[in-house]
Parts: sequence; C-alpha cells; structure tokens
Amino acid sequence: MAALPQILLDEPGFVVANKPSGMLSEGGGEREVDLERAVSKIVGRQVWCCHRLDRLTSGIVVLRKGKLFLKQLASQFESRAVRKEYWLLVEGIWDRRIQKVESQIAPSGRGVYANVESGGKPAASTFQVLGVDEASGVSWLRGLLKTGRTHQLRLHALKSGCPVLGDPLYGDARADGLFGLHARSLRMRHPASGAALEFEAEAPEAWRSWIEKMQGLQG
Repeated sequence: MAALPQILLDEPGFVVANKPSGMLSEGGGEREVDLERAVSKIVGRQVWCCHRLDRLTSGIVVLRKGKLFLKQLASQFESRAVRKEYWLLVEGIWDRRIQKVESQIAPSGRGVYANVESGGKPAASTFQVLGVDEASGVSWLRGLLKTGRTHQLRLHALKSGCPVLGDPLYGDARADGLFGLHARSLRMRHPASGAALEFEAEAPEAWRSWIEKMQGLQG
C-alpha cells in the first residue's frame, strides 16, 4: 500500500503535493486510491492533476481545484513554462562526459517504449552527476527534460548504459521496491499573481541511505 501524499502548498484554486512511489496520479477508480482521490480527501474538495507522474515515480505534482485557474495552469504546462527537475538513482558508474542524451522514442508494446533509430518522436534530456557509490555501482543524477516524452528519462538512462535502479520495464526490479526516479523540484508562476514559485519534495525514505552515503563520499 502506497504512503499518503505530502501537501507542499494548499491555495485557493490549486494544490501542490509530493506523490509517493507506487500511487497512480489518476485513474484509480474504485480499485485503488490514486493521487487525485487522496489529495481531495486531505484538502476537503475535489482536485484534478495538471500533469502526471508514472505510478513508480515519486515527487511533485500540481493539482487544480475546480476551474478557477484552469486556463492559467494549463497554459503554463502546455507551453513548457514549468521547469521540473528530477533525481535519479541509476545502476552503474555514469560517464560524466554524458551531459545530454538525445534519441527518438516510440511505443514498443503495451505501456512500453523504446529508443528507436527512426519513426519515433525526438527527445532530449540533460544530466548532471550528483554523487557516485563506486563500491555499490550506483550513481545519483540530476535530470532535466528538454522534451516531454513518455518514460523519457528512464529510456535515456538506459541508452547511456545506466538504467534506473529498480526499473521493472527497462532494468531489474528490486525486492525492496525501490525505484530510482523522483520529481525533486518544480518552478512555476502563481496563476493569479504571476509571482515565481519553487517547490522541493523530499525523496522517498528508501533513498535516504544511498543519498547520505554519496553525500559523505563527495565530502
């Protein structure tokens, strides 16, 4: 059972939450509690996602309340005015010379995508190494999306020879359920005032020992 989301901001018209890994953003229906349903219960009114994260990806999601800022929020996301930064834990020692990855991405099965030579949609991501645990063969990265393709960071990590830790589609699932992709920060404009807003979401508890170890190695 997924943990409850953490509310980072609750404003008239919208709310910002830290989604736990394992929870659907939307579409849970009667089968399971998704992020929309969980946040609606916490804030006391119905909310809807302005964008989505994969089930296993944790981190920041913006949800709207009603139609008050529907156009303003939709415009920011559609125009890519919202800046999202991700943290990744990946298998292997990342080559620090790899700072940008580009490919074409296309569906290759139900819910599965692939880097292809032609016929896909162009995708570009940038990466920065934040830490390395050579003993365990794990790297900690910052990832930025220059385009917004499905599973883009997961596929670009795979293309670079370092699949996301615990990725059941493009790597190897872990017995402890850890999944190494987290939407760490988000920058946007307040839909009413236009003031700059920035949010950071704590990584899942399962990440803590990895990050503390790599921070210690960096120090």
